[in-house]
Amino acid sequence: MVIGLIVRSLVDIDSTVALQSRLCLNSALKSFCYYYGMVNFSAPLEELFDNSKRLILDFSKIDANIPDNENFKKIFQDFGNKNVNPRLPEIRQQINNNVIETTGFRYLIGQYGEDRTAMLSDTPAGKAGRVMHMAIDIFSKNLESVFSPCDGTIVKSDYEEGFGEYGNYLIIQPANEDFYIFFGHLSWDRSKTSKISQGQKIAQLGDYQDNENGGWSRHLHVQILKELPNEETTPNGYSTKQEFKRNSEKYPDPLKYFSEWKLQ
Repeated sequence: MVIGLIVRSLVDIDSTVALQSRLCLNSALKSFCYYYGMVNFSAPLEELFDNSKRLILDFSKIDANIPDNENFKKIFQDFGNKNVNPRLPEIRQQINNNVIETTGFRYLIGQYGEDRTAMLSDTPAGKAGRVMHMAIDIFSKNLESVFSPCDGTIVKSDYEEGFGEYGNYLIIQPANEDFYIFFGHLSWDRSKTSKISQGQKIAQLGDYQDNENGGWSRHLHVQILKELPNEETTPNGYSTKQEFKRNSEKYPDPLKYFSEWKLQ
């Protein structure tokens, strides 16, 4: 009898170790897939994966080969010389529309991990030293429909007040995953908390009028969250340079979660 108990205990221990090993392997495999861009979430906007142009919004990395219509340093300087603030949402929308029309792309992409010191110089984030972008921005001419990139659950559907904030936003937890996808700058036409399917329409891009999208030119803010923000708060879209490495663990590069997204 004693021997039988010992054997059963050993079997239970082996089963526990095996289960823990499988969990560790699954976790390691997921991390590997995300790091090397092997995750296959679908596009949250129509034609996004094949119709996106990368923008350079770090003025220090804009060189002489950039065409004038895509050179945001020059564009901002030209508007400044006319005593027009290019950061006003209606002016920034004009700038984006011109780039879209002259390049033929449907979307313009503001990059993750980009230093936006020059563009944020007169904003609260910039004055606080939070200039490193922790998300991807998808700028558009039109108020595009937004689709769920995966099966999952909308765990929060809310509105953040204040000019320069997120306005309407959603937080999605993909099925069987331990992270979240944050979509900011939406319209009032956004889904409530609910189960959702991949490809399902869940929102519309918001406009700057009446602060619907927080007072920005039309774009979708896409951010990966390793944990939910505290109640009544939203994730920081920018980090200080000193804290970027630590914050990049909390908010990893979204592009790694969309393996078919090709930027030009």
